[in-house]
Amino acid sequence: MKKLTFLLLGLLAFAVTSCSDDDPDIIVNENEKITTLPVLEALPAPAEYAVQQDVNEDKEAGTFKWSAANLQYNGPVSYYIQIAPAGSDFSSAVDVFSTSVSTTSQAFTFGDLNAAVNRLSATLISNGKAKIKFGTLAEFDVRVKAIAEKSLVVGYSTTQLMKINAYEKIVVITPTLFLVGAPQAYYGKSGWDEKNGLSMKYVGDSKKGTKVFEAYVKVAIGDGFKFTGDGKTWDNGNYGTDGAVAAISGGQEFSLKDSGASSDLKVAEADGAGLYYVRVDMDAMKVKVIKMNWGVIGAATAGGWNDESAMGYDFASNTWAYAGTDITAGEMKFRSKNTGIYINGSEGSWTYNVGDLLFVGDGGTGKNFVVAAGAKPKLVVNFDGTAVVSGL
Repeated sequence: MKKLTFLLLGLLAFAVTSCSDDDPDIIVNENEKITTLPVLEALPAPAEYAVQQDVNEDKEAGTFKWSAANLQYNGPVSYYIQIAPAGSDFSSAVDVFSTSVSTTSQAFTFGDLNAAVNRLSATLISNGKAKIKFGTLAEFDVRVKAIAEKSLVVGYSTTQLMKINAYEKIVVITPTLFLVGAPQAYYGKSGWDEKNGLSMKYVGDSKKGTKVFEAYVKVAIGDGFKFTGDGKTWDNGNYGTDGAVAAISGGQEFSLKDSGASSDLKVAEADGAGLYYVRVDMDAMKVKVIKMNWGVIGAATAGGWNDESAMGYDFASNTWAYAGTDITAGEMKFRSKNTGIYINGSEGSWTYNVGDLLFVGDGGTGKNFVVAAGAKPKLVVNFDGTAVVSGL
């Protein structure tokens, strides 16, 4: 009887320890709730902070303090401090700090506040709202944003008021967009890891504020992807297609919508695995995609400066290689004519080329490559359009 009792107690102990909240094998439900929201403490009265340019920006101004959020499964929590105009709905809020903390306090300098207010003002302007009034005490609401690191559930504290007299800096905010999906696995990350999205290259007009992005993406049949605004959560944009898109050969165009119910972009279903050029116009909420063909072109090639000589593509290594034996001593570049014509029309054949500055661009890509007779040119185009060239 004693042996049976000890056996039952042992099994009970094993069951309890095996169900620890820290067990990595436990699947956390995506609908996990924050059972207790963080509570942000009021800043010491009068909570007024005057920034003096080049005088006190490096000086500590205070500390944000809050109580911990509690989760159903007691997992780790990341915290961000957000700031917005007093009385607003936080739709244009910005983070005071660029990184999160796992603690329940964060010190801030006068410079931190000034930088945050400038970013907030720029964000308000880009959203068609009135800018911040600088050089006078302005009122702001601050709150804590809590993110459960496993389930990514989000919760917010109530707000606290603070007044900041900031000075205006000329701040150029480069818009951001991140790709999240199966192709992340080809670039050293886990597929569909929204916390580590792949940063797309901004190619819009910063003076006009246009939001256009590009990327050079390895995609296989069945690979889907979406876009997010900050590369940290789906909270700041969950951009997918607005419905099923039939697979077509050649260039494809998708309409986007910001919704968790939006569909994944699957672009390789018709033309197969390859390197795809992805161009996103967030102003128009449109995406253009085409499977790239690359070739060598120039005096050293069979087609001269008029026609590309096609290169072959190895998906595993993301490498384009010219297998011909007809390269002569002379000059050449790499070009993707089919991409340029699809994106920019018949006059755009040189839009996507690579010279000795080693990036994909339209003009300004550098000098022609000088190659030896019998060269076997190879080209790797990275996600951001930078290039690696060998075999010359």
